[in-house]
Amino acid sequence: MREKKLSDFYWAYADILRGIGINESMYDQRIMAFMALKLLVDNDKLKFNFEYNDNFGLDVKLYKKYKKGDTKSTFLNLIQNIEDFGQNLNYFIQDIKYNPDSNNNILSYLNHFKTFELERYIQELPNNYLENVLDIYIEKAHFVDYPKEQYKDLYEKTISRMKKLSGDLTGQHFTQKSIIHLMCEYAIDDLSKSNRDILAIYDPACGTGSMLMESAFYFNDKINQPKKSSKKKSQKEIRVYGQEMHGQTWLLCKIFLEISNINNIIAYGNTLINPAFDKINGDDSFDFIIANPPFGVDWKHDYIEVIKNMELKDKSNFYVIKDEITNKIVTPKKSDGQFLFMQHIIKLLEISKKNNKHAKATVISSTGLVTSGKENSSEGIIRKNIFQSGWIDALLEQPREMFTNTDISTLIWFMDSNKTSENSNKTYLLKSDNSYINEHFKNMKLKVLYTTAQTKKDKQKNSYSEQNILVLSKMIKDKTIFELFGKIKEFDNIYAINFENEFCVSLDLSKIESNNKFDLESAYQSLTLALIFMPQINQKYNKFSSLINKMSIYVEGTYIDEFYEDYIKIYKNLESAIIKKNKNIFEYFLKDMLEQKKKEQENINYIFEELKKINSNIKLNIEILNN
Repeated sequence: MREKKLSDFYWAYADILRGIGINESMYDQRIMAFMALKLLVDNDKLKFNFEYNDNFGLDVKLYKKYKKGDTKSTFLNLIQNIEDFGQNLNYFIQDIKYNPDSNNNILSYLNHFKTFELERYIQELPNNYLENVLDIYIEKAHFVDYPKEQYKDLYEKTISRMKKLSGDLTGQHFTQKSIIHLMCEYAIDDLSKSNRDILAIYDPACGTGSMLMESAFYFNDKINQPKKSSKKKSQKEIRVYGQEMHGQTWLLCKIFLEISNINNIIAYGNTLINPAFDKINGDDSFDFIIANPPFGVDWKHDYIEVIKNMELKDKSNFYVIKDEITNKIVTPKKSDGQFLFMQHIIKLLEISKKNNKHAKATVISSTGLVTSGKENSSEGIIRKNIFQSGWIDALLEQPREMFTNTDISTLIWFMDSNKTSENSNKTYLLKSDNSYINEHFKNMKLKVLYTTAQTKKDKQKNSYSEQNILVLSKMIKDKTIFELFGKIKEFDNIYAINFENEFCVSLDLSKIESNNKFDLESAYQSLTLALIFMPQINQKYNKFSSLINKMSIYVEGTYIDEFYEDYIKIYKNLESAIIKKNKNIFEYFLKDMLEQKKKEQENINYIFEELKKINSNIKLNIEILNN
């Protein structure tokens, strides 16, 4: 489906809704409800379709059974009896404990007050308007053979358009594919070596399931579809589990996973007060947990329930933290629930460890989660405890502009249930965008461990290439020590981390020597005098001015942009050395840097020599004039 058509069906339906007086803040519910229905139709999951002029795609006998007076009445009848029309459905029957109501058939929730009220959306349209809506989705929303990895974009783009009108999506940050791939790559070796036939993936704040879908695709490709040259591996059944509290998003998640043919259980509800999963795969926990919980979302209304759960001690669904002095339970600030999701995930890793099962987790958070709050604040106490608890294997600070609707700095937490006791208070820190690299370029930006996004979307300008993912994963696995990017941090009595301070590096390039003592100030004075007495030396002045401008770049401590490609080559060599796990990586890097700086010094010396020649000539001419 072309990009244009995606926006067309949104705005075309919006025009109709505007015409019947529906508030703009309510558009998305209706647009996504018909989109959800059309997704099932185009993927052959329903017996009827939107072709109202052709018996809605039903045979004569079945159409006659459900036909009413006009298009609107007939379509209403189909929706009211939608459970009769399911076909080719694999994962649409789900235990009612995971559903919004007592019906175990997911089709029923296409017309339910907690999700999409399709019946009401149809009722509010006059018959001819409904036919117009059906025509819009027939002509402009084609989901047959639509790329499954792009399903999340349907929701994301609809939501972003709705927000521009009147909605508020505080804390929701849609995760691009390259970030998900990096998060999955962290666990790929361990999951490949696992002797289990089932791979269970969990997302406690799954939204429309984009992280679960992409994880399932990635693991299937890397584990179940080895390259021809690779040794054939046993196939693993991939199952995904998630929880989502927003009914419409929950239903879209179920639909996206169904039409992607991914085995799933997605629970409806609030993970913080009623987590649906604590044990999976028998007595164990999950194999891999991936999450991007909402940033800065208030949870004060859930406080009492959360505290009650934490008071269950070992039976709590949270990793419980107590104040060492008062012995009271410590909870995060009520204006941001990120740490609660983190504590829930750590508890699941704890369950895995107790059952001798190796599990890993990767979680996105705002960078503020490791910086805000004083030592005796709730955030400081929680952080200090988590840092020293032995669950955090690595922390990666990502570059800005990685998400479509925010350009804030973010972290990825890499957690391991099998982290060794001797390294329990040590965590690998990695910064993918170091300011040292670019503080010397005037007009260029060198991106080393990340790249410019191939397709820029709103605020998302950056991404990770496959090479970036390989290098970053290798650095985390090998704990590569490199002053610009990676270091091991001991967390004894540490309650906060500032990545800018941790990687505030000034490379020692003192071995570069310059014998040039040329005095720029005297050169300017000579030039000024020369211009007074000799207008004919303008040509020399222009060359002098050009050289001085070039020289000033070095005086300001920046590299001339003409060396940009040279630095790209240096960092490409660095990436190769990291992947190959070469020894003395930093020493080789410094050697390359020294050679490069010497090359630049030669350029500087040339400029000085040229300036000297001009200066001498000017002085000579001034002396002749004075005589």
